[in-house]
Amino acid sequence: MFNTILETIKRLENREALSKADEELLDYLNAEALKEINLSLLNLMSYGNRLGWDKIEGKLLELLGFVQQAKESSKAN
Repeated sequence: MFNTILETIKRLENREALSKADEELLDYLNAEALKEINLSLLNLMSYGNRLGWDKIEGKLLELLGFVQQAKESSKAN
């Protein structure tokens, strides 16, 4: 479901002009994407003892590095 939300957001953002309904859908989809991200992070934290906190911390640090690179890349463009 999350991938479908992201793909729909991309398609809407690539349109030249958005209708009012498109803008409302985009707002809704962005909110849903953030809910999915938060839920995934919460689920990850609930398995900390099983997966190992060091592994989770390492993955989150990798993710943070990826986010920072994407952020810098988008600023350069």
